[in-house]
Amino acid sequence: MRDIRVAKPYARALYDAALEQNALASIIADIDKLRELIEQSEEFTQLIHSPVLSPQFKSETFQQIFADALQPLMVNFFKLLALKQRERYLIAIMDVFSEIVDEAAGRLVAKVTTAVPITSAQEERLIAQLSAYSGKQVRLETTTDAQIQGGFIVQLDDTVFDASVASQLQRLKQQLAKG
Repeated sequence: MRDIRVAKPYARALYDAALEQNALASIIADIDKLRELIEQSEEFTQLIHSPVLSPQFKSETFQQIFADALQPLMVNFFKLLALKQRERYLIAIMDVFSEIVDEAAGRLVAKVTTAVPITSAQEERLIAQLSAYSGKQVRLETTTDAQIQGGFIVQLDDTVFDASVASQLQRLKQQLAKG
């Protein structure tokens, strides 16, 4: 909860600055790169979360790492986070930023959980069906969880569609127990 409270003003400021500098598409691409970096680099994650390293050191390190890889706005934003000691909230800030972008575009985010990764054709069909259902453009966030055993679970706003095998087996178990 605290992460979200800290993240909101920073995400909003980044969004507003990106709009003002006509760099929203570039910042969205930079955020995607950063998500990938966080997923792939344990060292970067340790750098972000290290309480031992000084804010000045982190700021300078971010400048060196990202000067040629990210937009100047994003590099300056990173340096600001380091100096304000808010870099540990980066993931939450990126999540809130994405929510702001989706909201501004009139897009809903559907969180999809499957037992195995879905194909791009399945993604496209699901996007089309959820868009038709909601009347809005839909973006998928997919995760896999073997515990659902098969099928899928979709959360779209405050509606949950649970077509997982685990859920169906649980309902069957309850029905059999009732007699």
